[in-house]
Amino acid sequence: MPNNSLLFYGDTLLAPKPQAGWQVEADGFGLLQAQVKFKWDVSNAASFTTTFAKGTTLSSLLGASCPSNLTNLRIWKANYVWDKAGVLVVTADFCGIDPAVNGGLKTITQVVMTGSSASEPIEHHPNFPRINCPTGGMSSVLAGIPSTTGWDPSATTNPNRALWRPAVASGGATQGFQFVGFLPYQKAEELAAGVVNIKAGVKNYYKPSNTLRCLFYVPNETTAVAFASYVGWMTSGAVYQLPESYKDLATGGYGGSFIYSEQWQAKIRKAFLITNCSVEQFGGIYKVTADLMLSGMSGWDRDIYPNLDAP
Repeated sequence: MPNNSLLFYGDTLLAPKPQAGWQVEADGFGLLQAQVKFKWDVSNAASFTTTFAKGTTLSSLLGASCPSNLTNLRIWKANYVWDKAGVLVVTADFCGIDPAVNGGLKTITQVVMTGSSASEPIEHHPNFPRINCPTGGMSSVLAGIPSTTGWDPSATTNPNRALWRPAVASGGATQGFQFVGFLPYQKAEELAAGVVNIKAGVKNYYKPSNTLRCLFYVPNETTAVAFASYVGWMTSGAVYQLPESYKDLATGGYGGSFIYSEQWQAKIRKAFLITNCSVEQFGGIYKVTADLMLSGMSGWDRDIYPNLDAP
């Protein structure tokens, strides 16, 4: 006979029951993450992937007990353990953007800056034909304008021994001069006189530059992909809400900024070039990572790269 004297206590666990001790983590830039454990009757195991599907909101599982600033947190991963007494212990991880930061539309941009150098032809140096970048004592022309023959033997007018070669096309039509290189000593008298040509053999120079790795989160895919569409554009950093201290690297707010002649400045921009932007889904939000390369000594050519900001 059934024992009608049994009294049952607690929850039936027909719906996921949140357990005490769940935690919330804020990264300081607007990204919120939470981990919540639930207990659930094993009869619901087949519904695990739908009830705890990626993108499910924390508020839909906690109901009215969910704090108002966590209502937009969504699941990005979940797992369960088949525990004793026919109970599933579900661990769900949630993520979202703090509504107190940029209205929940974007986290604060995190920046990591690294320095690098790349080899470029010496002809692209601002001071190759004339003094276009009189910065930090750079006051000498590297090669200047070629002579009518392509070689000027005078150590006074051609101190760096720049040699030029006229290119001759089929039919004998002479084209413009091409730079060959800086030659070593040409006369024994120069060596005896102590003449030094430190440019001899130089065909390239290192162009140092800073690269900024920017990281932030946005709430939807369209916004994330829109940020990625600007790869190949110049920017002051405003498009990614770069902190002012980093934007000043491009606008000339520091002592290491390069100085240009009026003619050179009219052809270039001191800005960042967006060289990379990747998008990755993270639960119900999207992680955006972008690389911004500073223009460096030569600047970015206005005719080659489009400009995102106002002139």
